[in-house]
Amino acid sequence: MDAQQSAETIRQQLIRYLETNPCGVRELSQALHQSEKEIYDHLAHVERSLRAEGRRLVVEPPVCLHCGFVFTGRTRPTSPGRCPRCKKTRIRRPRYHISAADK
Repeated sequence: MDAQQSAETIRQQLIRYLETNPCGVRELSQALHQSEKEIYDHLAHVERSLRAEGRRLVVEPPVCLHCGFVFTGRTRPTSPGRCPRCKKTRIRRPRYHISAADK
């Protein structure tokens, strides 16, 4: 961990990481040395902070890797257990990144 990371809060580190790297919660958890549950909690706060700055947290929805079903409209931040169409469990987890807010 470098000096810049140690001076930043976890949420600041999350924002900095997501500005350049679209990624999932597992990658964020490993990069920031936090549990996945903690990352989900922080993402909710990051989303509000970004909105106040005129930016937004973009969530790429989970996708079934077997049949291609896209889980649009899902409100839970966690990954689904299985696909409603094919019933398989190979699901690409949601990915997150930061973009400018739509005007």
